[in-house]
Amino acid sequence: MFGNMGEMMKQFGELKKQMKELQKLVVEVSSKGGEVTIKCNGEMKVLDVKIKEDANIKHLPHLVRDTLNQCFEEVKTKSLGSMKGLENLKIPGLN
Repeated sequence: MFGNMGEMMKQFGELKKQMKELQKLVVEVSSKGGEVTIKCNGEMKVLDVKIKEDANIKHLPHLVRDTLNQCFEEVKTKSLGSMKGLENLKIPGLN
């Protein structure tokens, strides 16, 4: 029962390390015309939103939505890439 405890602790340590790396991940994405720029982190939290003064107010909601979705998609892609080595974790209760 306790024979795999060392291996489980090693895997848990690796998981914690990867989660810390995700906290450091920062992605910045701009809309096609550059009117909107959004910065978010690996926890999918928005860190900054910049809107140019000359942005088209009529299209602004769509620009913000699309840029935010693009930012989240990029975070997801990068975070999944950094978690590649963890797909074989065998943690009881999680598999």
